[in-house]
Amino acid sequence: MINIDKIEVDVAHASHITNCYLVYDENSDGVLIDPGYEEEKIINEIKSKKCSVKYILLTHAHADHMGALAKVQEFTNAKILVHIKDLEMLLERQENYRDMLNVEKQNIDENNVRTVKDLDVIDVGNLKFEIIHTPGHSAGSICIFELNNYKLFTGDTIFCDAYGRCDLYSGNFDAMVKSLRHIFNRFENIDIYPGHGEVVSILKAKRYISMLMAMKKIKL
Repeated sequence: MINIDKIEVDVAHASHITNCYLVYDENSDGVLIDPGYEEEKIINEIKSKKCSVKYILLTHAHADHMGALAKVQEFTNAKILVHIKDLEMLLERQENYRDMLNVEKQNIDENNVRTVKDLDVIDVGNLKFEIIHTPGHSAGSICIFELNNYKLFTGDTIFCDAYGRCDLYSGNFDAMVKSLRHIFNRFENIDIYPGHGEVVSILKAKRYISMLMAMKKIKL
């Protein structure tokens, strides 16, 4: 059994809404995905569900997906998981757009960080999370697939009606096209849980994104 609590957080209270997800099994063992801001709201949700958060997973290391990371990590004592190609952004050795988004610096102890790569599987209670490397929005962007219950968390790779922008640091449009093809070829009848916006069927998202790509004469 899987429980998914979608926590909408307002980054810098600027009406920039990011989705954080608390994902846990019937024993309340779970993970937190993308704690973007409003640490008290996130921590209160963890408390209310009496969850034991084993890992904090980042779909990528842009500031609007980790603005509450330090406080939430301190509260949960969970390991932070990030793709190795976004590690330098997490540690602020590369641009993560914190200043542009008006997000406070996250003072992260590197000892609390573990890097992941494509096809890694993270076991938490009765849940299994597969890491799918999907570069394009950033070099280390990932989607996270819960293998036992067929749920896909897509970060800023796939939204309900669009794909993530590719013009930020380490973004790459050609890589995005390959990532979209990879995801759409693998998955059909599942719901996706994106980094922003509404939960949607992957078929509906594919229809919108295919139309956008067709305008560029690209077939997915």
